[in-house]
Amino acid sequence: MTTALMSGILIIGITMTSCSVILILLDQHETSLREFAVLGLFCSMLMMLSYYVELNTPGIAAKIDALKFGYIGRVFVNPVLLMLALRYYETKVGKLWQAMLFVIPVITLFLVFTCEEHELYYKHLSLMKNGLLHVVPGVFYYIYMAYNTVLAMLFLSLCLYERAALRGRAKTNNTILMLSCLIPFFSLLVYLSGWTKAYDVTSIGVMIAAMLITFSVLRYGLLNKEEMLQNMSTGLIFLDSDFRLIYANRKAAQIVPAIGKKLLRAQFMDLAQLCEDEYATIQAGGKTYQRKITEWTNSEGQHGRLLTFDDITEIRARLNRDAMTGLLNHATFYPMLDESIAESGQIGKPLTVSIADIDSFKKVNDTYGHANGDTILIALAGILEEYCGIYGEVFRYGGEEFAVIFHCDQALAEKSMRKALEAFSGTEFPFIPYPVTFSYGSAQFDGTETSVALFDRADQIMYTRKKALHARERAAEQKAAEAAQITADAS
Repeated sequence: MTTALMSGILIIGITMTSCSVILILLDQHETSLREFAVLGLFCSMLMMLSYYVELNTPGIAAKIDALKFGYIGRVFVNPVLLMLALRYYETKVGKLWQAMLFVIPVITLFLVFTCEEHELYYKHLSLMKNGLLHVVPGVFYYIYMAYNTVLAMLFLSLCLYERAALRGRAKTNNTILMLSCLIPFFSLLVYLSGWTKAYDVTSIGVMIAAMLITFSVLRYGLLNKEEMLQNMSTGLIFLDSDFRLIYANRKAAQIVPAIGKKLLRAQFMDLAQLCEDEYATIQAGGKTYQRKITEWTNSEGQHGRLLTFDDITEIRARLNRDAMTGLLNHATFYPMLDESIAESGQIGKPLTVSIADIDSFKKVNDTYGHANGDTILIALAGILEEYCGIYGEVFRYGGEEFAVIFHCDQALAEKSMRKALEAFSGTEFPFIPYPVTFSYGSAQFDGTETSVALFDRADQIMYTRKKALHARERAAEQKAAEAAQITADAS
């Protein structure tokens, strides 16, 4: 091997690595792997550039400076490559352990940059007849070599551990990652053996590894397509014709924990039940996901099902709320009441339903307009939420009728409703000359009745009170009319 041949190879490597960095940076797809890929390629480029300068610069001082410059990339390339693999295989490693990966490289870099002052890393540096640097290693040189060996073993162990469960493109990427570790490592061993006549072919090994990573990025989407699927907010589960799992992204694993944490593994699980009606919606992590099933077929004749799970929490929340008052609506009342009855039966906690209906509301709408009627509805909703919402859930049941599911006994529920009535009747509306009131009724769950029966009991109590109120109003109106008639006759 000659200096000219080595320099030519390094120029090609620097050019190709630079182009690779640019291509990855220009890629519009977001990816958490991009940073490690770019850093690894940049470190490789620094190594090749420094060694090219070392080969083609006369004088030992300039060559030592080039050697120091190259170590900026050399010491970090292996930790960055390991971080790339850890991120790719979604292996959880604590931040402290991640930081520990860079302790030896930082110490090495310091010792190399101060090698003229001590003999810890290089005992002696001299210039050989062929113009190459001759190095005599120090104690820390061997520590650094041992560190790189351990890193390489960890990297390969991780790849081999994951390999058994991979197939297709993932397995190809696995092979590329292993080669990107093995080739620089073996090139280092060849250099240390002396077979290359003092030419440091480690840079060539790193160049080949960089090209392999770039090939994987551009050909198989190591960074882009896979990462896009993994970062989607929609859960994706690909099943084959036998309902076996082919692929699932991170969100799918959160929604269906049975899939497991290692999303890159093609786990052979029978997931036919996920296609059944009971999984049309799934509750997970306080959110609601709606499932859709799509048939897929590829060019090889294989077919199966794609299950997508979309977050419909906000949509469902809007559908469950009354648009005007913001309270829970009629559609949610009975499902929530059924759940509350089941819970009350299990733990023996008291449960009470109260119904409120605005008195003479039709008269208000007919006389003062529906816009003003809406103002009254909104005001009552706020008052019920304030005085009753602390003990349960408040609903706009329909029209001018409201309902409250109290998680307490009837006495406390009635007390809360009375306070709400006092606050509501004391509210002044500028468009109406008299106070507006509501009638209410409460019924405590007896431990056996259905949700409909419980509601009907509370409703009947409310209507009994409303009829009594109307009777009193009619009696008062009749008495006032008779008094007016007596006054008119007397005059």
